[in-house]
Amino acid sequence: MAHQDHETRYVEKRTGGGAGWFIAGGLIVALIIGGLLYTNGYFTDDEDVSIELNVPGLPK
Repeated sequence: MAHQDHETRYVEKRTGGGAGWFIAGGLIVALIIGGLLYTNGYFTDDEDVSIELNVPGLPK
Protein backbone atom coordinates (compact mmCIF):
# COMPACT_ATOMS: atom_id res chain seq x y z
CA MET A 1 0.00 0.00 0.00
CA ALA A 2 1.49 3.29 -1.07
CA HIS A 3 1.50 6.36 1.17
CA GLN A 4 -0.11 9.35 -0.50
CA ASP A 5 1.03 12.87 0.27
CA HIS A 6 -1.90 15.07 1.03
CA GLU A 7 -1.70 18.86 1.00
CA THR A 8 -4.48 20.98 2.48
CA ARG A 9 -5.02 24.47 1.16
CA TYR A 10 -7.07 27.11 2.88
CA VAL A 11 -8.55 29.89 0.80
CA GLU A 12 -9.85 32.95 2.63
CA LYS A 13 -12.49 34.96 0.90
CA ARG A 14 -13.14 38.53 1.88
CA THR A 15 -16.85 39.01 2.30
CA GLY A 16 -18.88 41.80 3.86
CA GLY A 17 -16.28 44.50 3.25
CA GLY A 18 -18.78 46.76 1.50
CA ALA A 19 -20.81 47.37 4.63
CA GLY A 20 -17.74 48.59 6.51
CA TRP A 21 -16.92 51.13 3.82
CA PHE A 22 -20.54 52.30 3.80
CA ILE A 23 -20.49 52.89 7.57
CA ALA A 24 -17.13 54.65 7.36
CA GLY A 25 -18.45 56.92 4.61
CA GLY A 26 -21.53 57.76 6.68
CA LEU A 27 -19.36 58.68 9.66
CA ILE A 28 -17.18 60.93 7.53
CA VAL A 29 -20.24 62.73 6.13
CA ALA A 30 -21.66 63.15 9.65
CA LEU A 31 -18.35 64.60 10.87
CA ILE A 32 -18.23 67.07 7.99
CA ILE A 33 -21.81 68.22 8.59
CA GLY A 34 -21.19 68.49 12.33
CA GLY A 35 -18.04 70.52 11.72
CA LEU A 36 -19.89 72.91 9.43
CA LEU A 37 -22.68 73.38 11.96
CA TYR A 38 -20.13 73.97 14.73
CA THR A 39 -18.22 76.60 12.75
CA ASN A 40 -21.46 78.41 11.90
CA GLY A 41 -22.35 78.64 15.61
CA TYR A 42 -25.29 76.24 15.58
CA PHE A 43 -24.34 74.60 18.89
CA THR A 44 -23.68 77.78 20.87
CA ASP A 45 -26.17 78.77 23.54
CA ASP A 46 -26.32 82.51 22.90
CA GLU A 47 -29.71 83.50 24.25
CA ASP A 48 -28.61 86.91 25.52
CA VAL A 49 -30.61 89.74 24.02
CA SER A 50 -29.40 93.29 24.24
CA ILE A 51 -31.84 96.14 23.68
CA GLU A 52 -30.60 99.69 23.73
CA LEU A 53 -33.05 102.57 24.02
CA ASN A 54 -32.01 106.12 23.29
CA VAL A 55 -34.52 108.55 24.74
CA PRO A 56 -34.07 112.21 23.91
CA GLY A 57 -33.49 114.50 26.87
CA LEU A 58 -36.64 116.05 28.32
CA PRO A 59 -36.61 119.79 29.06
CA LYS A 60 -36.73 120.70 32.75
